[in-house]
Amino acid sequence: MTIPVTTGDGDAIPAGTEGTIVGIWRDGAACEVEFAQPPGALATVAADGLTLVVP
Repeated sequence: MTIPVTTGDGDAIPAGTEGTIVGIWRDGAACEVEFAQPPGALATVAADGLTLVVP
């Protein structure tokens, strides 16, 4: 993720944090992303704020 975001619970997730896309909204304009920390953290992130990471 290239931008900082705030989860629905108000937790701050800094730019550079890796997460897993669990939903795609508005024909790909935004994605719901789950983060490992804090456990179960979810945030909606604009597509231009995401970067693909391939292991």
